[in-house]
Amino acid sequence: MSTAVIDIGKTNAKVVLIGSDGDELWERRLPNTVVEAPPYPHFDSDRLWAFVLDALADLPEQTDCIVPVTHGACAALVDADGDLVLPVLDYEHAGPDQATSSYAAPPFAQTGSPPLPGGLNVGRQLYWLETNWPEAFGRTAHILMWPQWWSFRLTGIAASEVTSLGCHTDLWVPADGVPSLLADARGWSPLLPPLRRADAVLGPLKAELALATGLPEDLPVLTGIHDSNASLLPYLQMAPCGVLSTGTWIIAMSLNDAAPALDPEDDMLLNVAANGRPVPTARFMGGRERDEALARGTPLDVADRGAAERAAERLAALAASGPVYVEGPFAQSAVFMETLAARTGRPVHGREGSGTTAGASLLARAISGKAAF
Repeated sequence: MSTAVIDIGKTNAKVVLIGSDGDELWERRLPNTVVEAPPYPHFDSDRLWAFVLDALADLPEQTDCIVPVTHGACAALVDADGDLVLPVLDYEHAGPDQATSSYAAPPFAQTGSPPLPGGLNVGRQLYWLETNWPEAFGRTAHILMWPQWWSFRLTGIAASEVTSLGCHTDLWVPADGVPSLLADARGWSPLLPPLRRADAVLGPLKAELALATGLPEDLPVLTGIHDSNASLLPYLQMAPCGVLSTGTWIIAMSLNDAAPALDPEDDMLLNVAANGRPVPTARFMGGRERDEALARGTPLDVADRGAAERAAERLAALAASGPVYVEGPFAQSAVFMETLAARTGRPVHGREGSGTTAGASLLARAISGKAAF
């Protein structure tokens, strides 16, 4: 069995063919550039969509299913015809900060979602968009989290899924698995499509897309998942442990029975795993900071050592215990791994390749009747 993973990261978009043993068989990559144009900086969804279709048409061998996985803090608003009513906001845009004084964020104790800048809280994004473009927002039929926009485009079926809904959105109550009071009060809850498991077969590929790509009409498309939660999938049965999902962000997650005091002012939050489990999480933009340090002339080993000291602090703040598993590009840095082991005093294990795509490919187990989590 092989799986085509559509991986839309903040920095790069990829289509990767993953074999049954988890190995990457083929990859096509595109920089995920932001369109700096009115009405606000936004993701180039048309360019990304064309790239994905071209890549699917060029797959070197037949695939058994398609799995979307994307970064968080991103929502697509679509009308009854399935078209975007507004461009998909780049979460780094400062526009939503203008709504801070009037935006009634739900309590951190309810959502585990800290106040974050720009559009990192999807609820603040939605409030800002609704306030400034009320007519367009009023045409919204579905609020789709970013992975589910891709599965929607491929199948025509709208769905919601907990890993993206629970990713510091202000829209979700992890302990209860329901929309937040904010989502209810603003009238957004009815716009959230029905919940589906990340590994559920949402539907077959649309007939016109099968014709355009040469793929089978009955090719299953799964609901999809948030990227750091894709990295977390292999470890849900391995607790207690700590997991670092690395890339543009370094995201530390703790899988144990401890209930650490989360500080919303220190970028700590509750994530939601694919099985609905609340996961204490802390993060920083480690990959972005490393790139900026290298651009300033900082030696690579110095930059990686600094990133490891910060990652160790994040894990300690979460009261993480057991071994530490590192996913993504930082796992390939010996300096980072050795420094992290020294700082934590615990075994540190790396995983080659992309933990995001490999983790997402585990969702394909559902095709053969085996649960991914």
